[in-house]
Amino acid sequence: MIRIIIIVAVLMAGLIFAPEISGNKGYILVSLDTYTTYETTIINAVFMAVIFYFLLLLAEWLLRKLLSMSSVTRGWFGQRKTKKAQKNSLLGMLALFEGDAKQAQKLLAKSAERTEAPALTYIAAARAAQQQGQYDLRDEYLQQATQSQQGCRVAVALVWVELQLEAKQYENALATLNELDTNFPKKKRAVELYLQIYPALQEWQKYIDVLHKQRKSLDYTESEFEAVQLDAYQHLFTQLALQEGAALHSYWENTCPRWMRKELAYQKILLDALINSGNDKIAEQLLLEKLNKQFSLPLVPYIDKLTINDHYPLIQLLEKKLKKESETGLIHQALAKLKLKENNYAAVIQHLIISVESVADIDDFVLLADLLEKDDREQEAQNYYRKGLLSAVS
Repeated sequence: MIRIIIIVAVLMAGLIFAPEISGNKGYILVSLDTYTTYETTIINAVFMAVIFYFLLLLAEWLLRKLLSMSSVTRGWFGQRKTKKAQKNSLLGMLALFEGDAKQAQKLLAKSAERTEAPALTYIAAARAAQQQGQYDLRDEYLQQATQSQQGCRVAVALVWVELQLEAKQYENALATLNELDTNFPKKKRAVELYLQIYPALQEWQKYIDVLHKQRKSLDYTESEFEAVQLDAYQHLFTQLALQEGAALHSYWENTCPRWMRKELAYQKILLDALINSGNDKIAEQLLLEKLNKQFSLPLVPYIDKLTINDHYPLIQLLEKKLKKESETGLIHQALAKLKLKENNYAAVIQHLIISVESVADIDDFVLLADLLEKDDREQEAQNYYRKGLLSAVS
């Protein structure tokens, strides 16, 4: 309705003012310099201005069309490059899985920036570089992966540590992991990686500390955790014993918890570490102390493993225990071996005759038969040879 009113008003104005305007057209003179002038009527000038305005609108429309065509062209080329990058990324991944590290690295590094997940592509390129032993290039790709996407720093750092571990760059792996743990603490995967790095660096005390502090975050059953813990202490004891037997003795007495000192499994690995490192005297001291306080038959075989000159304290202890213990087979066996080291063959025969009745050790049967044979007790010797054979067959 408003439009109709406006149109009617314009027509009426034209009817009223058109005759006057047509009778008085007006005059315009435009002088540019002394010799150049332009003369026209006002109506013509207005008409030309309107035409010029529409020409400007046409030029603007044409310019916009040209610019939009340029944008479309750029977009087309951009999409083409992106599709090509996606294709190269896929081919690079396949090459990596097929074992062609050189081709994988070339395709992945080239396409990483334009892929949907540049961080993952750079990580794959880093793995390909590592397979070729190009560790500096690997680190460069991983750095680019960190910068390529937001929120991928933790994942890239963890992969970085794994690759350094794989390359046996343990010190570098520890440095990378320490930095990650400082900035992003309490990551379960970081704990698992610490438990891989510390054994490689022979840092068994730190390994044990992590094991205890992060017990709740580790997916170990109770029996698995005990086995892992025992293995860790076994390595630590061996390490300390090789440094100095007194250091291990001091650690056992002052650092190990009380419950551990009572556990047979830990007593065994302690004695093994001392004996294998040549600290037999300290091992003897600990063994005598333990057997005096609480006699343990499983520890008796360790007596024969000791390389010492004076066997008297051990012999005295075992002979005293013979009168108190109900199961004496292992005690007689240990006494026989100690007497053998002292060349007391009569005592060896006496103890072995008793021990083989309850401890059917084939070597003991052979030793007993051999000693009896040398003592001109042929019939008894043959009897024990037969028992030894029967024991071996059974």
